[in-house]
Amino acid sequence: MAKDVNSGDVIELLLVDDHSLLRGLLIDALSAVEDFRVVGDAPDAEKGIKLSEQLLPHVLILDSVLPGLQGAASVEAILRVSPRTRILMFSGVISPTSIQRGLAGGARGYLPKSALFPELVEGIRAIHSGRYFFGAGTHSLITGILAQGETRTHGLMLSDREFSVLAGIAQGRSSKEIASQLELSAFTVENHRRRIMDKTGVRSVAQLTLLALELGLIAPVKPLDALPEGALSV
Repeated sequence: MAKDVNSGDVIELLLVDDHSLLRGLLIDALSAVEDFRVVGDAPDAEKGIKLSEQLLPHVLILDSVLPGLQGAASVEAILRVSPRTRILMFSGVISPTSIQRGLAGGARGYLPKSALFPELVEGIRAIHSGRYFFGAGTHSLITGILAQGETRTHGLMLSDREFSVLAGIAQGRSSKEIASQLELSAFTVENHRRRIMDKTGVRSVAQLTLLALELGLIAPVKPLDALPEGALSV
């Protein structure tokens, strides 16, 4: 029987983040909150999808930059197997594109990893109650997105699968590795690579990496994923 996301006094949480240290810190901190219970965690979207189907969590905290499936594709896949789960994107990469794609997939909120712990707690409770929630660091971007009147991706018309392939290329993965992660053939990945280049006019891996940074598909090389001082203080 499907669980009512608003039933009971305890909010069941699933964490999906590929950084094990951060995941462990969050599990400890969230488990200490009286009305929270962490029911599972996963290092990538694929495992997160499987756990979502098994556990049907009330709220899923999802890193927007993961190996394999990216952004809207991972959100949609999770909601297909657990439609009542509310998803809060929790990311070290904040860009209009990453926010747009998460919301387009069905996420209920977006919070930067630079947020303090009380804001994360507030966000979880907000989306569990049926509201949308956006962290303080995203307000100006949300305003700009709403002002556009429609979802845009810097003029690019890339599919969700092409976004995932682009992220894999920018992470330095081979076509074979990307194919394995996305459960595609290497031939299909190469076709996606060609289509990305045709659509964007970008021809080198370096330029593709810069594009992936601009689109919020990969994180800059700096310790964004480390929690700031005081972040785990309630």
